[in-house]
Amino acid sequence: MPTPVPPIDPQLPPFPGPNTPESAYDDMAFDWGTAVPGHGNRIAAIGQNVYDNAVEALQSAEDAADSAQDAADQLALVQTAANGAFAAANYKGDWAGLTGALAVPATVTHLGRLWYLKSNLANVASQTPALGSTYWGEVSRNDFTVLPCPAGTTIAADRGMYRMSSGSSVLQLPASPFHGMVVAAVNMSGTLTPVIQRNGKTICGDAEDYVMNVLNWQIMLQFDSATNDWVRISGVTAYTAANPAIASANNWTAAQNFNAGASFGDGKVLLRKTITVIAPVSNAGSSIISASNHGLNYSKIRGVSVLAVGATFSTPPEYGAGTNIRFSAYIDAAACVVVLSANQGQDLSNRPVYFTIEYEP
Repeated sequence: MPTPVPPIDPQLPPFPGPNTPESAYDDMAFDWGTAVPGHGNRIAAIGQNVYDNAVEALQSAEDAADSAQDAADQLALVQTAANGAFAAANYKGDWAGLTGALAVPATVTHLGRLWYLKSNLANVASQTPALGSTYWGEVSRNDFTVLPCPAGTTIAADRGMYRMSSGSSVLQLPASPFHGMVVAAVNMSGTLTPVIQRNGKTICGDAEDYVMNVLNWQIMLQFDSATNDWVRISGVTAYTAANPAIASANNWTAAQNFNAGASFGDGKVLLRKTITVIAPVSNAGSSIISASNHGLNYSKIRGVSVLAVGATFSTPPEYGAGTNIRFSAYIDAAACVVVLSANQGQDLSNRPVYFTIEYEP
């Protein structure tokens, strides 16, 4: 415990002043000067006492913090032990091997997780343990196991927190994940290039691998089998934070998907679609057309560009260095149409003509 501050005792004797008689002045000055060293030592002792008490107070605070953490750890251990005791007392085996009726209390394992039964089942095989199930709940446990993800490819496992330590780290999500599977990762590489490989699924709705392009960036993904998508659990956007932020200018070095369209300041959202029409084989002596259905609401089309690609040239409609590469094009309610007038488009025979259409959703 802190010790009391020692008193300054004895006090310094009086110092001679202007009104001190001359006969007493020298004696008083001598007594005061003789007492000063001891007085200084007592002041130093007080300072040391204050310092010692401060050190002890700091240690007490640290001990208290450690005790609080110990208490929290013990609570977690108690909870884990309680869960374990509950599970052990009522464990019925792996769900896949069970048949017939099952009554509460009961716990089973399935896909590497422990589940408890909420309501009696006439046929246990009729209800698969899963997150959000009416009949099953997951027995709580530590959320993640910290695992390495060095250079090269690491296959992700359920509830793994992967430390991506290299610019060439690739965390490959499983090809056949189960509903509710959770994977987390953190970029510890000091680079902006580690990648989470989607492996045939989408990540936050995007059909592209997820680039961990922010230092120390952490993300937690959960698989949703209904949409075949890995969803960020916190529910934020599809892509990692851009650097700089989206509100300022950005240079994208990878393809971006604007599946819902884009607006360019006029309040209208536009989508884009490209239709390929293969020009007729020949048009010698008569006009001939080819068409491909566009599948759009004709009234929603807002713009179109057309380009024919020959063996050694590309040309828009009604243009060409010679008469053999001239054509016209239009869109009707159902199709994109290419017209080769008589003896004007032979060099376009069987060549692709691209209609790039902008339309409103």
